[in-house]
Amino acid sequence: MRDPATADDVVKALNDLTDSGIASERAALQSLGIGPNDAKVLRFLLQRVDDAEPVTPRMLAAMLGISSAATTALIDRLADAGWVTREPYPGDRRSIVVRETIDAGSPARRILAVRRASAVAAAERLGPEERRIVADFLDDIARGETEDMGEMCPHDEAPHTP
Repeated sequence: MRDPATADDVVKALNDLTDSGIASERAALQSLGIGPNDAKVLRFLLQRVDDAEPVTPRMLAAMLGISSAATTALIDRLADAGWVTREPYPGDRRSIVVRETIDAGSPARRILAVRRASAVAAAERLGPEERRIVADFLDDIARGETEDMGEMCPHDEAPHTP
């Protein structure tokens, strides 16, 4: 049996996770030739493939915390590169639906899903109660960082948390 973890052990593990996430994100972006917001949009679209609600530019703008104009430019860039398509919104000709176009067996799909796949695999090794503890712990950290940064930074510079 392993020794009980100290608070420092937990902080080190969290720092290691952050460092590996930064390194893998940098490698993924470089490999795919896309930017951070492009990757967020593609991951968002990949996670919502089976959802009944279509993804609209407004949803993407809200998720990213960017303007309508910036969202249009991002969608244009992704469409021009072949990552997404625009389709008419069912029943509303004024709006569009954004869909990813990444082949199921594509290395790009695997690259974009690395973090999620690793997290799911690790979470599946835990019991339901352990998963709840981990989820609450990570939520507490995210909430605490957001609140602390909100107090230290002017309102318009505070980090955006979805």
